[in-house]
Amino acid sequence: MSDFIIDNVDIYDGSGGKPVMGSVAVSDDRITAVGQVSSTIPVETRIDGKGLALAPGIIDSHTHFDAQVTWDPMVTPSPEHGVTTALIGNCGFTIAPCRPADRELTMQNLVRVEGMSLEALRAGINWEFESFDDYLALIERQGVGPNIAAFVGHSSVRTYVMGSDAPLRSATVAEVESMRRLVAAAMDAGAVGFATSTSPAHNGADGNPMPSRLAEHSELQALVGVLGDKERGAFMLTKGGPTPVPFLETLAADTGRPVVVAALLHNSTDPDAVFNDLEAITAAQGRGHAMWGQVSACPLSTEFTLLAPYPFEALT
Repeated sequence: MSDFIIDNVDIYDGSGGKPVMGSVAVSDDRITAVGQVSSTIPVETRIDGKGLALAPGIIDSHTHFDAQVTWDPMVTPSPEHGVTTALIGNCGFTIAPCRPADRELTMQNLVRVEGMSLEALRAGINWEFESFDDYLALIERQGVGPNIAAFVGHSSVRTYVMGSDAPLRSATVAEVESMRRLVAAAMDAGAVGFATSTSPAHNGADGNPMPSRLAEHSELQALVGVLGDKERGAFMLTKGGPTPVPFLETLAADTGRPVVVAALLHNSTDPDAVFNDLEAITAAQGRGHAMWGQVSACPLSTEFTLLAPYPFEALT
Protein backbone atom coordinates (compact mmCIF):
# COMPACT_ATOMS: atom_id res chain seq x y z
CA MET A 1 0.00 0.00 0.00
CA SER A 2 1.16 3.52 -0.81
CA ASP A 3 1.12 6.22 1.85
CA PHE A 4 -0.07 8.78 -0.69
CA ILE A 5 -0.38 9.31 -4.42
CA ILE A 6 -0.37 12.68 -6.16
CA ASP A 7 -2.45 12.49 -9.36
CA ASN A 8 -2.89 14.76 -12.38
CA VAL A 9 0.22 16.78 -11.63
CA ASP A 10 2.82 18.28 -13.99
CA ILE A 11 5.98 16.25 -13.24
CA TYR A 12 9.35 17.93 -13.81
CA ASP A 13 12.26 15.49 -13.64
CA GLY A 14 14.96 18.12 -13.08
CA SER A 15 16.62 17.63 -16.47
CA GLY A 16 15.29 20.85 -17.97
CA GLY A 17 12.82 19.06 -20.21
CA LYS A 18 9.12 19.68 -20.52
CA PRO A 19 6.84 18.39 -17.75
CA VAL A 20 4.76 15.26 -18.12
CA MET A 21 1.27 14.95 -16.69
CA GLY A 22 1.03 11.94 -14.42
CA SER A 23 1.06 10.57 -10.89
CA VAL A 24 3.67 9.94 -8.21
CA ALA A 25 3.27 7.29 -5.51
CA VAL A 26 5.13 7.39 -2.19
CA SER A 27 5.55 4.67 0.42
CA ASP A 28 7.73 4.73 3.55
CA ASP A 29 9.28 8.07 2.50
CA ARG A 30 10.34 6.63 -0.86
CA ILE A 31 8.98 7.28 -4.36
CA THR A 32 7.67 3.94 -5.58
CA ALA A 33 6.07 4.86 -8.91
CA VAL A 34 6.14 7.74 -11.39
CA GLY A 35 3.96 8.25 -14.45
CA GLN A 36 0.75 6.37 -15.03
CA VAL A 37 -0.09 4.91 -11.62
CA SER A 38 -3.04 2.56 -11.53
CA SER A 39 -6.13 3.94 -9.84
CA THR A 40 -6.65 0.54 -8.22
CA ILE A 41 -3.43 0.65 -6.15
CA PRO A 42 -4.29 0.65 -2.42
CA VAL A 43 -3.41 4.02 -0.93
CA GLU A 44 -4.10 5.86 2.30
CA THR A 45 -4.38 9.33 0.73
CA ARG A 46 -4.89 10.54 -2.84
CA ILE A 47 -4.07 14.14 -3.68
CA ASP A 48 -5.36 15.86 -6.80
CA GLY A 49 -2.45 17.89 -8.17
CA LYS A 50 -4.28 19.39 -11.12
CA GLY A 51 -2.79 22.73 -12.05
CA LEU A 52 0.26 22.18 -9.82
CA ALA A 53 3.89 21.26 -10.52
CA LEU A 54 5.93 18.52 -8.84
CA ALA A 55 9.73 18.46 -9.06
CA PRO A 56 12.77 17.02 -7.30
CA GLY A 57 13.89 19.03 -4.30
CA ILE A 58 16.45 21.74 -4.96
CA ILE A 59 20.00 21.19 -3.72
CA ASP A 60 21.31 24.58 -2.57
CA SER A 61 25.05 24.17 -2.97
CA HIS A 62 26.08 27.48 -1.40
CA THR A 63 24.56 28.48 1.94
CA HIS A 64 25.76 29.92 5.23
CA PHE A 65 23.31 28.30 7.65
CA ASP A 66 26.10 27.00 9.92
CA ALA A 67 24.97 29.13 12.87
CA GLN A 68 21.25 29.29 12.09
CA VAL A 69 20.82 25.53 11.90
CA THR A 70 21.63 25.29 15.62
CA TRP A 71 18.48 27.26 16.51
CA ASP A 72 16.33 26.89 13.39
CA PRO A 73 16.29 23.26 12.20
CA MET A 74 14.19 24.22 9.17
CA VAL A 75 16.85 26.74 8.01
CA THR A 76 14.07 29.13 7.12
CA PRO A 77 13.20 30.17 4.45
CA SER A 78 15.01 27.73 2.13
CA PRO A 79 12.46 24.86 2.26
CA GLU A 80 9.71 27.34 1.42
CA HIS A 81 11.47 27.81 -1.93
CA GLY A 82 11.76 24.09 -2.66
CA VAL A 83 15.18 23.41 -1.11
CA THR A 84 15.45 19.90 0.33
CA THR A 85 19.25 19.77 0.72
CA ALA A 86 21.46 22.62 1.93
CA LEU A 87 25.25 22.57 1.80
CA ILE A 88 26.77 24.60 4.64
CA GLY A 89 30.33 25.66 5.46
CA ASN A 90 30.95 27.37 2.13
CA CYS A 91 33.96 29.70 1.88
CA GLY A 92 35.27 28.00 5.02
CA PHE A 93 33.12 30.19 7.30
CA THR A 94 32.02 27.51 9.75
CA ILE A 95 31.45 27.77 13.51
CA ALA A 96 33.24 24.50 14.26
CA PRO A 97 35.74 23.56 15.41
CA CYS A 98 35.68 26.42 17.91
CA ARG A 99 37.20 26.82 21.36
CA PRO A 100 34.96 28.57 23.92
CA ALA A 101 37.45 31.44 24.03
CA ASP A 102 37.01 32.01 20.28
CA ARG A 103 33.21 32.08 20.15
CA GLU A 104 32.93 35.87 20.20
CA LEU A 105 35.61 36.19 17.49
CA THR A 106 33.81 33.62 15.35
CA MET A 107 30.55 35.55 15.64
CA GLN A 108 32.26 38.87 14.93
CA ASN A 109 33.77 37.33 11.79
CA LEU A 110 30.30 36.29 10.56
CA VAL A 111 28.92 39.74 11.29
CA ARG A 112 31.59 41.35 9.13
CA VAL A 113 31.98 38.83 6.32
CA GLU A 114 28.36 37.71 5.87
CA GLY A 115 26.37 40.62 7.28
CA MET A 116 24.77 38.56 10.04
CA SER A 117 23.19 40.07 13.13
CA LEU A 118 25.45 39.89 16.18
CA GLU A 119 22.41 40.01 18.45
CA ALA A 120 20.85 37.05 16.64
CA LEU A 121 24.08 35.04 16.78
CA ARG A 122 24.60 35.71 20.48
CA ALA A 123 21.01 34.84 21.32
CA GLY A 124 20.59 31.92 18.95
CA ILE A 125 23.71 29.77 18.61
CA ASN A 126 23.64 26.60 20.67
CA TRP A 127 27.29 26.27 21.66
CA GLU A 128 27.06 22.70 22.98
CA PHE A 129 30.07 21.69 20.88
CA GLU A 130 33.74 22.38 20.36
CA SER A 131 34.92 19.86 17.77
CA PHE A 132 33.44 19.44 14.31
CA ASP A 133 32.32 15.96 15.35
CA ASP A 134 30.40 17.46 18.29
CA TYR A 135 28.85 20.06 15.97
CA LEU A 136 27.50 17.45 13.57
CA ALA A 137 26.26 15.40 16.51
CA LEU A 138 24.38 18.45 17.81
CA ILE A 139 22.67 18.95 14.46
CA GLU A 140 21.76 15.27 14.33
CA ARG A 141 20.49 15.30 17.90
CA GLN A 142 18.33 18.39 17.44
CA GLY A 143 17.03 17.23 14.07
CA VAL A 144 16.67 19.16 10.83
CA GLY A 145 14.00 19.66 8.21
CA PRO A 146 15.98 19.55 4.96
CA ASN A 147 19.04 17.39 4.44
CA ILE A 148 22.22 19.11 5.64
CA ALA A 149 25.71 18.47 4.27
CA ALA A 150 28.66 20.31 5.80
CA PHE A 151 32.12 21.38 4.71
CA VAL A 152 34.74 21.80 7.41
CA GLY A 153 35.93 25.39 7.18
CA HIS A 154 39.50 26.60 6.77
CA SER A 155 39.06 29.82 8.76
CA SER A 156 37.63 27.94 11.75
CA VAL A 157 40.36 25.31 11.61
CA ARG A 158 43.02 28.02 11.38
CA THR A 159 41.55 29.94 14.32
CA TYR A 160 41.34 26.77 16.43
CA VAL A 161 45.06 26.16 15.90
CA MET A 162 46.46 29.71 15.75
CA GLY A 163 44.04 31.73 17.89
CA SER A 164 44.24 35.50 17.42
CA ASP A 165 47.20 35.10 15.06
CA ALA A 166 45.05 33.31 12.47
CA PRO A 167 44.17 36.42 10.41
CA LEU A 168 47.62 37.99 10.80
CA ARG A 169 50.38 35.63 9.62
CA SER A 170 51.45 32.49 7.85
CA ALA A 171 51.24 29.19 9.70
CA THR A 172 54.27 27.25 10.87
CA VAL A 173 54.91 23.70 9.72
CA ALA A 174 53.73 22.40 13.10
CA GLU A 175 50.54 24.48 12.91
CA VAL A 176 49.77 23.19 9.44
CA GLU A 177 50.17 19.63 10.70
CA SER A 178 47.73 20.39 13.53
CA MET A 179 45.27 21.74 10.97
CA ARG A 180 45.65 18.58 8.91
CA ARG A 181 44.67 16.50 11.93
CA LEU A 182 41.57 18.64 12.48
CA VAL A 183 40.51 18.34 8.84
CA ALA A 184 41.07 14.58 8.96
CA ALA A 185 38.98 14.29 12.13
CA ALA A 186 36.20 16.33 10.55
CA MET A 187 36.20 14.13 7.46
CA ASP A 188 36.01 11.04 9.66
CA ALA A 189 33.07 12.63 11.49
CA GLY A 190 31.09 13.15 8.28
CA ALA A 191 32.20 16.37 6.62
CA VAL A 192 31.62 16.27 2.86
CA GLY A 193 34.80 18.18 2.14
CA PHE A 194 36.98 21.17 2.95
CA ALA A 195 36.17 24.80 2.09
CA THR A 196 38.23 27.98 2.02
CA SER A 197 38.35 31.50 0.62
CA THR A 198 41.05 33.67 -0.88
CA SER A 199 38.63 36.41 -1.95
CA PRO A 200 39.82 39.96 -1.19
CA ALA A 201 36.22 40.86 -0.31
CA HIS A 202 36.25 38.50 2.66
CA ASN A 203 37.26 40.43 5.76
CA GLY A 204 36.31 39.52 9.31
CA ALA A 205 36.44 41.01 12.79
CA ASP A 206 38.18 44.40 13.10
CA GLY A 207 38.55 44.53 9.32
CA ASN A 208 41.23 41.83 9.30
CA PRO A 209 41.28 39.34 6.42
CA MET A 210 39.41 36.13 7.10
CA PRO A 211 42.07 33.70 8.39
CA SER A 212 42.08 31.50 5.28
CA ARG A 213 43.34 34.42 3.21
CA LEU A 214 46.68 34.26 5.06
CA ALA A 215 47.34 30.68 3.97
CA GLU A 216 50.29 30.04 1.69
CA HIS A 217 49.99 27.61 -1.21
CA SER A 218 51.83 24.96 0.79
CA GLU A 219 49.19 25.17 3.53
CA LEU A 220 46.36 24.73 1.03
CA GLN A 221 48.16 21.81 -0.59
CA ALA A 222 48.60 20.14 2.79
CA LEU A 223 44.98 20.56 3.86
CA VAL A 224 43.39 19.63 0.55
CA GLY A 225 45.80 16.70 0.55
CA VAL A 226 43.82 15.24 3.45
CA LEU A 227 40.92 14.70 1.05
CA GLY A 228 43.25 12.84 -1.28
CA ASP A 229 44.48 10.70 1.59
CA LYS A 230 40.89 9.89 2.56
CA GLU A 231 39.89 9.37 -1.09
CA ARG A 232 36.65 11.24 -0.46
CA GLY A 233 35.26 14.73 -0.21
CA ALA A 234 35.28 17.85 -2.36
CA PHE A 235 37.39 20.99 -2.11
CA MET A 236 35.40 24.23 -2.29
CA LEU A 237 37.09 27.61 -2.71
CA THR A 238 35.82 31.15 -3.15
CA LYS A 239 38.49 32.34 -5.52
CA GLY A 240 40.75 35.34 -5.18
CA GLY A 241 43.81 36.50 -7.08
CA PRO A 242 46.36 34.34 -5.19
CA THR A 243 44.68 31.12 -6.36
CA PRO A 244 44.32 31.14 -10.16
CA VAL A 245 42.62 28.25 -11.90
CA PRO A 246 45.92 26.60 -13.00
CA PHE A 247 46.98 26.32 -9.34
CA LEU A 248 43.59 24.89 -8.40
CA GLU A 249 43.92 22.38 -11.22
CA THR A 250 47.16 21.13 -9.67
CA LEU A 251 45.23 20.48 -6.44
CA ALA A 252 42.62 18.51 -8.36
CA ALA A 253 45.34 16.57 -10.17
CA ASP A 254 47.44 15.86 -7.08
CA THR A 255 44.55 14.77 -4.85
CA GLY A 256 42.15 13.24 -7.33
CA ARG A 257 39.34 15.14 -5.62
CA PRO A 258 36.71 17.44 -7.17
CA VAL A 259 37.35 21.18 -6.92
CA VAL A 260 34.43 23.63 -6.82
CA VAL A 261 35.39 27.21 -7.68
CA ALA A 262 33.18 30.09 -6.51
CA ALA A 263 32.00 32.77 -6.78
CA LEU A 264 32.26 33.18 -10.52
CA LEU A 265 30.24 36.36 -11.01
CA HIS A 266 30.28 38.82 -13.87
CA ASN A 267 32.11 42.05 -13.09
CA SER A 268 31.46 44.99 -15.39
CA THR A 269 34.91 46.43 -14.60
CA ASP A 270 36.56 43.21 -15.84
CA PRO A 271 33.91 41.59 -18.04
CA ASP A 272 36.11 38.84 -19.48
CA ALA A 273 37.51 37.53 -16.19
CA VAL A 274 34.68 35.17 -15.27
CA PHE A 275 34.52 33.73 -18.79
CA ASN A 276 38.28 33.18 -18.81
CA ASP A 277 37.97 31.26 -15.53
CA LEU A 278 35.11 29.15 -16.87
CA GLU A 279 37.07 28.37 -20.03
CA ALA A 280 40.09 27.35 -17.94
CA ILE A 281 37.88 25.11 -15.79
CA THR A 282 36.38 23.52 -18.90
CA ALA A 283 39.89 22.91 -20.25
CA ALA A 284 40.87 21.26 -16.96
CA GLN A 285 37.86 18.96 -17.24
CA GLY A 286 39.06 18.02 -20.70
CA ARG A 287 42.36 16.95 -19.14
CA GLY A 288 40.47 14.62 -16.80
CA HIS A 289 40.41 16.82 -13.69
CA ALA A 290 37.12 17.22 -11.82
CA MET A 291 36.67 20.99 -11.61
CA TRP A 292 33.41 22.88 -11.49
CA GLY A 293 32.61 26.58 -11.59
CA GLN A 294 29.93 27.82 -9.21
CA VAL A 295 27.84 30.54 -10.83
CA SER A 296 24.64 32.35 -9.94
CA ALA A 297 21.40 31.84 -11.84
CA CYS A 298 20.27 35.37 -11.05
CA PRO A 299 21.84 38.79 -10.43
CA LEU A 300 23.54 39.20 -7.07
CA SER A 301 22.19 42.18 -5.15
CA THR A 302 23.34 43.45 -1.77
CA GLU A 303 21.62 45.72 0.73
CA PHE A 304 23.85 47.67 3.10
CA THR A 305 24.15 50.87 5.09
CA LEU A 306 27.14 53.14 5.43
CA LEU A 307 27.45 51.96 9.03
CA ALA A 308 28.56 48.57 7.68
CA PRO A 309 29.36 48.97 3.97
CA TYR A 310 30.30 45.37 3.16
CA PRO A 311 30.61 45.94 -0.64
CA PHE A 312 33.56 48.27 -0.02
CA GLU A 313 35.59 45.71 1.96
CA ALA A 314 37.60 44.70 -1.08
CA LEU A 315 38.66 48.31 -1.63
CA THR A 316 40.40 48.67 1.74
